[in-house]
Amino acid sequence: MELRLDCLPCIFRQTLEGSRMVTKDEAVIREVLNEYAQLIPQFDSTQKAPAIVGKVHQIIKEKTGTADPYQKFKEEHMNLALNLYSKIKGIIEDSADPLQGALIMAATGNSIDAGLFAKVNIEEQIEDALKNGFVQSDFKLFKEKLKPHTKILIIGDNAGEAVFDKLLIEELSRYGVKVTYATRDVPVLNDVTLKEAREIGLDQLSKLISSGCKTPGTILDNTIEEFKLAYQQADIIISKGQGNLEGLSSAQEAIFFLLKAKCSLVAQILDVNEGDLVFRFKKQKERLA
Repeated sequence: MELRLDCLPCIFRQTLEGSRMVTKDEAVIREVLNEYAQLIPQFDSTQKAPAIVGKVHQIIKEKTGTADPYQKFKEEHMNLALNLYSKIKGIIEDSADPLQGALIMAATGNSIDAGLFAKVNIEEQIEDALKNGFVQSDFKLFKEKLKPHTKILIIGDNAGEAVFDKLLIEELSRYGVKVTYATRDVPVLNDVTLKEAREIGLDQLSKLISSGCKTPGTILDNTIEEFKLAYQQADIIISKGQGNLEGLSSAQEAIFFLLKAKCSLVAQILDVNEGDLVFRFKKQKERLA
């Protein structure tokens, strides 16, 4: 997805929020914002928003001397999600189709997005999901593709959401598939890294790898060889969240995008409303944006 002008004020807000996560020093925060402002003339539509956010997040780290500005946010929401684990598992088991229920819950977990919402009521999001489900879904096609030994690559998004992904992987394991779960290489926003994935226990259910990306969204040119190999060899790719959609919407490969539409631009691209849950299949060589 190419950078749109509407992305710039949103990134500005994220920059301010991220800075305030770790410092109350208004002078330092102003330095971060000024540096972002100076970068804006260099941006053009060939760049992707996740790459710009990655640059800004690096500025925050350098100016504040903090390696992971969103660490506390991640810990809080991972704990909240883990405390709801049994409840969500029960919801999935009671679903008419537990796999579809697991996918809906995994999309619901995408609500925990520090890039857009500093405060998230997870239980409220779950209730909404139970009421509305997917507004756009290619579940039938996805289920048809599931065969024993199918190689599935899940490209993770945020740390709290990864708890919901664990439940999805547990359900997928019933189909005899092989799951690889990819995380960010370093802390960016509240995105999941190998550290959080192991804490959640994803290493017990799937093969964990890093994408190599230092941006809040997977950009293929920035990934490492291990990820590229898993990406090329996967029979099914599931991309979680808006950042990965922004990075992979024009990829050549067929991809299932699993997310909550959380901004007007993404909602417009997917032809849904803000807040809708989406499980959308992008065909090979198709461009979403």
